[in-house]
Amino acid sequence: MKLTITVGVSRLNKNQIMLGKKVFSLSVLALLFSVAVLRAQTAVDSVSQAEARKMKYLSGLQKVNSAKEIHFSDSITNVKGVSEADIICLSQEYKKVHRYEFQNLIDQSEYKLTTDTYVDSSSVIRVKVARTATKEEQEKAIEEFRKLVFAKTPESIEREKIIASQMNKPAPLFSVVDVDGVKYDLNELKGKVVVLNFWFIGCAPCKKEMPELNKLVEKYKSKNVVFLAFEVNDNTPDKIKAVTSGNFNYTMIPAKRNGISVQYKIKTYPTSYVIDQSGIIRFGLGAYNPFRLPEMDKTIETLLSH
Repeated sequence: MKLTITVGVSRLNKNQIMLGKKVFSLSVLALLFSVAVLRAQTAVDSVSQAEARKMKYLSGLQKVNSAKEIHFSDSITNVKGVSEADIICLSQEYKKVHRYEFQNLIDQSEYKLTTDTYVDSSSVIRVKVARTATKEEQEKAIEEFRKLVFAKTPESIEREKIIASQMNKPAPLFSVVDVDGVKYDLNELKGKVVVLNFWFIGCAPCKKEMPELNKLVEKYKSKNVVFLAFEVNDNTPDKIKAVTSGNFNYTMIPAKRNGISVQYKIKTYPTSYVIDQSGIIRFGLGAYNPFRLPEMDKTIETLLSH
C-alpha cells in the first residue's frame, strides 16, 4: 500500500514538472512574440516619424538633380543673400543636424552618402538631405575626386618639386616635446621608422585623412615605427588633446608654422614624410590624396623588412 502511494506521488510530481516546463516554454514564446511585435511597432513608428519629418521639411520644395541645376540654384541663393547657416540640413532619417555635422557625415562616409538638394519656387536652396549613394554615384564621385587630386596646377607642381628636392636626403633634425611632456629627438630615433604629419586644427583635408592614418598606427603599433603629428597653429597641449582624443592617434606635437614647418618646407596641409632608420627621407606626400596613402604604407612596410 505504501509503495503504491509513493509511485502515485512520483507520477504526480513528474506530471507537475512537465506541466511547469510547458507553461514556462509558452511564457518564453509569448515574451519573444511580444518583443518581436514591439520591435516591429517601433520600426513602423520610426518610419512614420521619419515620413512626418520629411513632409514637414520638404513640403512645397522641389529636388534639383543635375550639376547644372545645382550650380544655378547656388547662384540664386547667393544673390538672395541666403547663407549656409540658413539652409536646413537633414540626416537620412530627416532629422535636423548642424551644417558642420552634416558635412562631416558626408565626408566621413567614404562616398557611401551623397546630398540631395531641395529648392523653393524661386530656386533658392532651402534644404539639404543626406542619402545613401547609388553604386554609380559612388564610382562617379571617386573618379571626379581622383581627377581633382591628380590635376596639374601651379601649386601642385611647386609642391611636388619641393618634396622631390628632399627625397633621399637627411631629414632636418628636431627636438620637440609632445602634449604630455615626452621628448622626441630625431637623432635619438635612429633605428626606427619615423612618420611625420603636418596639420592644424580646422583643416578639413587634414581631418579627412585621419581615419586612414589611424589605420597605419594600428597596423604598425607593435613595430619600430614612431608616428608624430605637428599641429602648427601654436595651440595649447590641452586644446590639441581635446580635439584629437579618439580622432587622431598619432603622437601630438604642439608647433608653430614658422618653426619646424619651415625646416621641412611645408607649403600645404596636410603633408606627410616617412624617414628611414638612418634619418633619410624616403617618402613625401603633400595635400590630401587618399589614392597615394597606400604608397606611404608600402614604404613603411619595405623599410621594416630591411
